[in-house]
Amino acid sequence: MRIGAADVHAWLPEGRPVRQRYEEFVRIFGSDQYLVVSWDGCNVDDPRLSAMAKSLRRVDDQRSDSKRVAWIESLQTSDQLVRRLTDPPIALSREVAFDRLDSTIVGSDGTAAVFISFAPAGIESHKEAIELVRRAADDVFGLGRSRLKIVGSVFEAYAVDVAAEESLKRLVLPSSLLGVVLAWLCLSSIRAVLPVMLIAGIGQVLAIAIVTAFGSEFSAVLIVLPTLVFMLTLSAAVHFMNYFSDVARSHTDHLGARAVFLGLKPSILATLTTALGMIALATSQLSPVRNFGFYSAVSLCAASTTLILAFPRLSDWFCRSRYVSSKASVSPLEFTQQGHGETESVTPWAKSYASFMSRYCWPVSMGGILLLLFSFYGLLSLKSSTRFDDMFPPGSPTVSDMAWMENHLGPIASVEVLLMFPRDSSADAFDQLVWVDRVANHLRSQPDIGGLLAATSFLPKLPNSSRVRDVVRRRIFRNSLPEFLPQLQQQGLVSETADQRIWRITAKVSALSRLDYGQLTAKVQHAVGEIVRPHETTKEQLSAIDPQHANTGELVIPQVEFTGFSPMMHDTQTALLTDLGSSFTTAFFLITPVMMLIARGIRPGLLIMLPNVLPETVVFGCMAWLGYSLDVAGLLTASVAMGIAVNDTLHFVNWYSWRLSEGDTREEAIAHTFSNCARAMIHTMLISCCSMLPFMFAAFNPTRQFAMLMIAMMSTSILGDLVLLPALLLSPLGKWKKN
Repeated sequence: MRIGAADVHAWLPEGRPVRQRYEEFVRIFGSDQYLVVSWDGCNVDDPRLSAMAKSLRRVDDQRSDSKRVAWIESLQTSDQLVRRLTDPPIALSREVAFDRLDSTIVGSDGTAAVFISFAPAGIESHKEAIELVRRAADDVFGLGRSRLKIVGSVFEAYAVDVAAEESLKRLVLPSSLLGVVLAWLCLSSIRAVLPVMLIAGIGQVLAIAIVTAFGSEFSAVLIVLPTLVFMLTLSAAVHFMNYFSDVARSHTDHLGARAVFLGLKPSILATLTTALGMIALATSQLSPVRNFGFYSAVSLCAASTTLILAFPRLSDWFCRSRYVSSKASVSPLEFTQQGHGETESVTPWAKSYASFMSRYCWPVSMGGILLLLFSFYGLLSLKSSTRFDDMFPPGSPTVSDMAWMENHLGPIASVEVLLMFPRDSSADAFDQLVWVDRVANHLRSQPDIGGLLAATSFLPKLPNSSRVRDVVRRRIFRNSLPEFLPQLQQQGLVSETADQRIWRITAKVSALSRLDYGQLTAKVQHAVGEIVRPHETTKEQLSAIDPQHANTGELVIPQVEFTGFSPMMHDTQTALLTDLGSSFTTAFFLITPVMMLIARGIRPGLLIMLPNVLPETVVFGCMAWLGYSLDVAGLLTASVAMGIAVNDTLHFVNWYSWRLSEGDTREEAIAHTFSNCARAMIHTMLISCCSMLPFMFAAFNPTRQFAMLMIAMMSTSILGDLVLLPALLLSPLGKWKKN
């Protein structure tokens, strides 16, 4: 099984304007996926800085000699960039150079770093690329990989993949074993456990095989798929074992086939509705979520087919001698004609419970509906998060290295501000640079912007007064600026297209800030808007921007665009909440017609859907009330959990409908259904929750959240199926069958 790339950029919504702007930005300026490498005691005078750069080039050359593809596209160090400012022709003092590069290239405490830009091949092979960096550090005297502090989008993809791989290797086996133990405790027989676990294990293997067969890899989102299919197959097999126990009271042969005949309709419908819930994820704008929906639906259908075909033979092999009774046998055909056959008498507690529900059906029903409405109101304030540090526990080395880098070097995240001027503009390069300087200086003064890089960071200070000396210097600067443009273009600070010149300003913002990406981006946009106001520029402001053109009114106002990692992550957060609503709504509208078909009516179909909406609404509503945020893995749970909840509901309603057709009153039908279904429903809930329990200890927070939400929803589904559903069926609303 291959663990695949978890490139965070792949999570971004496709076809949205924010992503299109980012892709255009990358096309013009090149990839922004840098790796920043530093260590304790690293400063511009540290000889290990240049030694590390040389070692990186040597190791990459050795690797590219055999594979003919260099991974490192560009490589710069803090001391090189400082020397660029202190050497002629710019010749700034060391202090001024440090101030220009503060919190971007050099930390406020003097910390320096190596900045690596990888080629597409290196970005794609990020695990090997990170190992290349570490191997280069091992070759530097007095350094070594253990001392490195690494951040950047390439490392983030690597860290997510490593966490996913470790979770898969460490937790899948304990999850399966815990499911086996709970199945044994619930079924009270090792013989009954063996066919159940064997079929569930086959389902798990099928899920892995299907993903591999389609040429995909197990990303951070897909790692829970094998356990999810194992859990669903196990739950369905437990229901079949419950039917097996029922038919064994009346028959002695073909018990497995009889059990399948008895549970075939609700099992097929349960598979269909669960698959529909998973297919609802295809509405997502995020490709990993769509892939999960597709693979989970296909895997579940394959596992369910295996269950139906294999259960009769395996259950007879392992369990017939234990369950067989002394009653006369009839043929399987006679059994199917008889319906469910004889079943055990209704237990006293089931009669008491049905009587209680009959008396208090209205209070219980109204309480459930009020809980549903209260939780739904909380959903309106649900928040999402795509912050990288939220994906790992607070004390993890990955988050610690991010905190170290932000404390010593500067903020990690960025907002790209693009000032665009038409090629036929009356403003030449110097006039445009004046705009860049004014916007950059204003951004530097903002408290939430920790550092800033622009073309003016690597040029002499712009003369901006109206004194004769500055007028002369400004003319000289204007004439010499074209000589600097090629170097600025090479550094990715300015670019020219067929119809415009684009200046890039990179505003660095904290990836660990309490503000989310949307708030940080909004602050940058507001600050730029205070400077670039095309319809509100006074003569005094024109003079401050460009004294030469203030009196002529020839000032050209640039067009401004915002892009970069922070705006994209904010757009992804917005897409997460949109996808949650759309996938949940899609699942509801796909599953509800099936329930209407079973209940033979629109009103009863909607009625029995209420308990299946309850788990998702209550859990997500509680998340919102308690201030928790939804991540990309949590998005998967809504429609999947609805499909799983429908599984038990179908078995319950199937038995209830049959008892009504046999002439029972609604109260008698509920009591009989409880006697025969409640135990299996509780067993499947316990087994499923315990199968997910080990993933609560994953080192990757989205996996932990997925497990937590699934456990919470499956537990809450019992509240819906065994409390709210009987109350609704016994209330006047539940008169949808003759009884």
